[in-house]
Amino acid sequence: MKTASLAVSTFAVALLGTGCRPECVDQFDCRSDNGDAPAGEQWVCRDEKCEAEPIKDPPLADAGTPDAGQPDSGPSDAGVPDSGPSDAGQPDSGTQDAGPSDAGEPDAGPSDAGAPDSGTPDAGEPDAGSSDGGVDCATTHYDPKLGTLQLQPGFVAAESVAMPEGIAALGSSPGPTYSIYAVQGSGKDAALYSLGTWPDLQPTSTKLYDIVTPADRVGSATVYPGGYVVNDGFRVLAGYTLGASGSPGSVAVYDLSTPPDSTYISAPKNFTAAAFSWDTVSAVLINGGGLGSAPTGLGVYGLVTSTTPMGTTRVASFPQGTVASGFTTVADNGVAALGLFNGGFVNVLYGVAPAAISNAITTGTELDLAAQTSIDVGTDFNNASSFGSGVAVNRGGYDENYTFVSTDVSRFALSTNTRGDTVSVGTRTPVLVYPNQCTRVTMLEPLGSDVLVGVSDKNGRRLVRLQVAP
Repeated sequence: MKTASLAVSTFAVALLGTGCRPECVDQFDCRSDNGDAPAGEQWVCRDEKCEAEPIKDPPLADAGTPDAGQPDSGPSDAGVPDSGPSDAGQPDSGTQDAGPSDAGEPDAGPSDAGAPDSGTPDAGEPDAGSSDGGVDCATTHYDPKLGTLQLQPGFVAAESVAMPEGIAALGSSPGPTYSIYAVQGSGKDAALYSLGTWPDLQPTSTKLYDIVTPADRVGSATVYPGGYVVNDGFRVLAGYTLGASGSPGSVAVYDLSTPPDSTYISAPKNFTAAAFSWDTVSAVLINGGGLGSAPTGLGVYGLVTSTTPMGTTRVASFPQGTVASGFTTVADNGVAALGLFNGGFVNVLYGVAPAAISNAITTGTELDLAAQTSIDVGTDFNNASSFGSGVAVNRGGYDENYTFVSTDVSRFALSTNTRGDTVSVGTRTPVLVYPNQCTRVTMLEPLGSDVLVGVSDKNGRRLVRLQVAP
């Protein structure tokens, strides 16, 4: 019973962050999300909000590891299934609770599961004087690009660019010229902005499109922007959820060629998304609790962009006992890595053949995700991205302080046959290894066949492009 109680407590508290639960339940949440309090002050959790106040008692000892600094990797409902009819009995999506008043209602915002930092200045970077497993983070050697992270054979670190401030999420166009778009701002002010082209990022104050509907911008419910930006070459998508019963939300669809045609689509519990294209079928896959007029319930949905007008459909259902939504990414050969947060409170991934996804979209016959090819990650993970013809994940697990302690970023090759109806998963290949926690990975985002790694440490936040070595 003690073990079970600890597991549930770890799950419920560790996964608080930028989603829809209260900002904090105790001072440990505040320190995990915000780093050390200013000198002479300490964090307190008051009315579910983090505040700094003068130290009255001896300060807590520094654990020596940087905070997870990332949105949650799963739900904070402690795995309690939704009780309302809107989910048809499905477990909740993994989005965070709206607060104590929701009385067990499904979470109102996406678990960040490794989504990018919210843009606060150091967003939980290790403090300059901390030590980590016997390593003094203030004096240890830092590579200009990767900090203390160790790049493994078979991979190359290319350009490194300072991360613009205030970035909650970003994504790139298909290429070969990579236009970068980002969500900046918080709550009801969150909006899409253009950052120029990689690697010459030029942040601008000119807003392209509010990601929150006009009705929700003036409503009383708290808005929680999601941690993804998807660009399929024709439109840019970003989502949010509300701190309200049922976790309602929407996906903003910004039309690049005709901005007045931009729109919003209802998408409760939307969490992660990725662009998909195979043969004549194209769509944006959205991991959440519903989309437009499609039946609701936890699963993967498709915004079908290869039809006019665009349609919505449910692409895949999750196995019974699923606790939360998970990660979504599509390799450059069309194989999708679709994830969920299982009954053991761990993120898992399945490889899904492109022909199977295309068939589900065109026929309306949804896939059973549990029947697809399992990607044996071997541990929990809090971020995932396509990396060429494969998927990269930031592996690790939560410690006793509810901090995600990373061990490595690893890649799994994903292959398919010429018909696109099979999936083969390669063995795990380490890309980056953490010798300590002085430097951490805050985001993984595809850049064509490469991957952009968000890196954070005492030297600031930056984006590093990693490539598979020739």
